[in-house]
Amino acid sequence: MIGGTGKASAAPDGDAVRSATGRQIKLWIYGLAALLIAMSAASLTFIAHLAWVEADRRSLDSEKLRFSGNLGNYTQMIAIDQFDLAQWDETFTALQKPIDRDFLKEQIVLALWETFDLERTFVVAADGTLIAQAVEDHIRFPAQTTEAAPVIRALAERTRATFAERKRQSNSAFANWYLPQSILLEVTNSEFAVVDGQPALLVAVPVLPDYGDVDMRDDYPAVLINAVYIDDLMVAELNDSLNYSDLRFTWGEPERDHPTNHLVTAADGTVLGFFRWSQKKPGQQIWLMALPLILLMTVIISTVAFAAAAKISRLSSQLEESERKNHHFANHDALTGLPNRHHFSDRLAYSIDSLPDKGFALFACDLDRFKPINDTFGHEAGDRVLCCVADRFKRHFSKDSVVCRIGGDEFIVLVTKYENANELEDIAENLRKSMSVPIEIGGGNSVEIGVSVGIATAPECGLNDKDLIRLADLALYRAKENGRDTVEFALPPYLDASDTHGTADTRAKAS
Repeated sequence: MIGGTGKASAAPDGDAVRSATGRQIKLWIYGLAALLIAMSAASLTFIAHLAWVEADRRSLDSEKLRFSGNLGNYTQMIAIDQFDLAQWDETFTALQKPIDRDFLKEQIVLALWETFDLERTFVVAADGTLIAQAVEDHIRFPAQTTEAAPVIRALAERTRATFAERKRQSNSAFANWYLPQSILLEVTNSEFAVVDGQPALLVAVPVLPDYGDVDMRDDYPAVLINAVYIDDLMVAELNDSLNYSDLRFTWGEPERDHPTNHLVTAADGTVLGFFRWSQKKPGQQIWLMALPLILLMTVIISTVAFAAAAKISRLSSQLEESERKNHHFANHDALTGLPNRHHFSDRLAYSIDSLPDKGFALFACDLDRFKPINDTFGHEAGDRVLCCVADRFKRHFSKDSVVCRIGGDEFIVLVTKYENANELEDIAENLRKSMSVPIEIGGGNSVEIGVSVGIATAPECGLNDKDLIRLADLALYRAKENGRDTVEFALPPYLDASDTHGTADTRAKAS
């Protein structure tokens, strides 16, 4: 089999490409006009939108900043409520061993609950032991721990470390027993955690003497921790000074991003929940004011742009038609209208690019008994014969083939679809028979011509244009030497070039 299935892809048609290019140019012209309109409208819209977005962004940033600040102030308020009891010689002494349990219950837990509404209290010793815990005014001195104990101990340890660093900076261990409230806030620590199955804000302060008139028997300091549950009451208290619309707290991670999401995370990074509120959007008023102006300017610009586009499009069409004609003349034979040598070279190069996967065949054709027609009847008759021959070539070959006149009575055909050598031979034989039909040249005269055909197949006969055309020409010369009006197949390079057997033998070797 020669060339396998020979299903080489056809090269793009030049006229179709130029027509498509012309349409694209017009699309570009009107597209640019539309783009100009869109850009103008977009510019105005962008300015209004920018003002809108900027107003909303600043409002959102302000709301987020206010919320974070308010949450920080809320934490500080809890710490300040604790200071009254945590920075006191009596409390400091009560937490020295042995622990004064009555003092803790009467003076600490009850005061925190009744005076400051701090319902969940933990007291942690300097060694990390949980001394006591309370719910409202009910205090326990547990031998057992609580589920929040690891978080409580870690927060207490962090608070002691902060205090130790602050004390290290002083000149003496007792020089700064009493810390001003601003300094005491610096050694206060807080974090979010789950306490009793609910998300809560934990605030820890060190238990310190106020005058230092104490009996130092144990390590110091112990740490007082209070937990405030994140519930509707806490949200309402936070919102008293914010007055946000629909401020709420939700358990777990948010299902989607939202501009006002304020995540509440534990010390290990776990998201416990999030605050969210409805953002105020003052930018909408700016947009409503700018919209009429945008519409008016868009109408004016549209009218001017499309008028200019229509004018440019007409000029482009004229240039396109002129270019199309010039391109056609440059790539086609002026007499027959067939593609010329230049056009054939382009199509052949395109087919060669598909080798070796997609094969094709070249038919090198030369008219027999043509020269006497010119000598006997003149060149006008010869031209009529050439035009008739061109029509027969075009009718004989499929639209997937490329028929070219490359000079005088020489024609070459690029066949891109065939099954085997037998099919190529049938095509060539039918072409030879069609050319033998007499041709009317006027004045009651008719002439008979013939055609010799040399066929080279790719990739068997080569992978470049020079080899393929050379072998097709050699096959054509052999056809003329064998008596003209015959068909010969080119010999692939790996066969003996001296083998000059007939078509059947050659075809058998090629197969």
